[in-house]
Amino acid sequence: MAALRELFDEYMSECQYVRRLRPATLRTSMEAFKHLASLVPEIEGAEDLTHSLLTVFFRRLQTRHRVVGKGKVATGIRDSTMLSYASRLGTFFKWLKCRGHIGASPLEGIALPKPLFVDKRALTGEEIRRIMGAAAQIAPNAFLLKRDMAMIGVLTFCGLRRNELVSLEVQDVDLFSGFITVQPETSKSKRLRKVPINQHLKMYLREYLEERRRRGCKSSYLFVANARDKKLELPGIKHWVRRLSKASGIKFHVHRFRHTFATNLAMRDVGAIKIQKLMGHMDLKMTQTYLRSVSTEEMAEDVNKLSYEGLA
Repeated sequence: MAALRELFDEYMSECQYVRRLRPATLRTSMEAFKHLASLVPEIEGAEDLTHSLLTVFFRRLQTRHRVVGKGKVATGIRDSTMLSYASRLGTFFKWLKCRGHIGASPLEGIALPKPLFVDKRALTGEEIRRIMGAAAQIAPNAFLLKRDMAMIGVLTFCGLRRNELVSLEVQDVDLFSGFITVQPETSKSKRLRKVPINQHLKMYLREYLEERRRRGCKSSYLFVANARDKKLELPGIKHWVRRLSKASGIKFHVHRFRHTFATNLAMRDVGAIKIQKLMGHMDLKMTQTYLRSVSTEEMAEDVNKLSYEGLA
């Protein structure tokens, strides 16, 4: 029998070169398998994948001590992390089953927790205004000011993922028709989608594109670095977030804008199917996780609209 590591490498090769999954997706799968291999060395081959050893894996994940931050020791993992590992490993187990290496997935019959999302991921209007104010305050020149305003606008009013943002090209922005096109090779879903350009965003994009022309930018990518006419890469985005977080006092990451986009659409009575399409989700369940920032307090006005006459 082939070693489980060899089978996993074959699976990863297929994911990379045949299914052409994104590097980030591959990394999360490799991380999940790394933890399985290190925490349960008893699993050597596919035949060792049993319910009992998977239970051992989850128990050791929950009880292990690990160093976090500056010398701090933590125990256990969040339910969402546990579900992420189970999801990545479950896909690998299904692959093993399809190829006849195992009769059934060892995850079948294991009741996994359903995480309760109590955190509010969406940014408030006040928080976004503070981030925009910080961008205006610390911008060393007009080019960076207009670029940063356009980036904040695209994130707020289009809900793009981080990789989609940095991969946008100038030709993807059509101010005349009023759409931004997310190309399939840059999208997580591998599907082309078009997102309408909000009227506020149109102004920021027009000003930024004019500043690009004034500066003489030749890069095909929409958002470029300040020091050189090159694509703004992911490390540059991380630096951008750190800089604005520090200046504004708002702790945020790019993905919080995506939650903001979905939440604000829902608050304006846009249906989940439309939100799913705008966000490029393959599964409606994924869209629904983004709507957890809609609180019951914000629904008070909707409830007050009810009357005896209007009841079905």
